[in-house]
Amino acid sequence: MTISVYCSGSIAKGASDEKKLCWSDVERLEVAKGAAPADVVFLNPDDPITDPRNTLGQFGRDMYQVMVATAVIVDARERRGIGIGVEMTAAALLGTPIIVVAPPNSKYRADELEYRGVLVHDYVHPHVAALATAVADDFLSAGELLPRLASQKASEAHHMPDWLDEAITEYRQNVLPGDPPMLEALERLRVKPFAGSR
Repeated sequence: MTISVYCSGSIAKGASDEKKLCWSDVERLEVAKGAAPADVVFLNPDDPITDPRNTLGQFGRDMYQVMVATAVIVDARERRGIGIGVEMTAAALLGTPIIVVAPPNSKYRADELEYRGVLVHDYVHPHVAALATAVADDFLSAGELLPRLASQKASEAHHMPDWLDEAITEYRQNVLPGDPPMLEALERLRVKPFAGSR
């Protein structure tokens, strides 16, 4: 069984991001170990693209990867930005299962939290709780969930809004032909990159 994972989380964009927790080989190895004996193909949003000025195509690349992935694994070990929220929303719309790695008593999860005047036990951030298919303590556990969640991948999008369709179309038509890491991943997954509208 081959499973593809979109690695959602912060991308180190410069010196100011050096202390951020980001996806690395360590996290990918843990996911692969947990998913064994399944073969895991990682779809990485930080692969370079041919024209970084094509912002719609760059956004479309992320959305295309979310669409073709068996599952999205979100690195929520610390505070994340708008991009991760958009990726989770797109995954939900596209029918791609979402596993959120949020360790106990971290930013998005707590054993107890005083919240809006009430003490909440086993708190999970509302946006995570609403969109996540599963919440895992660590990347190994996330990998262990993959084979079971692979069967939950929808064959069709729940609803493809225009903003998502336009971005994916821009990527497929104008960026994907010159994107060797993604073309290689699609070949390993036996996905025809240019067939059909999805």
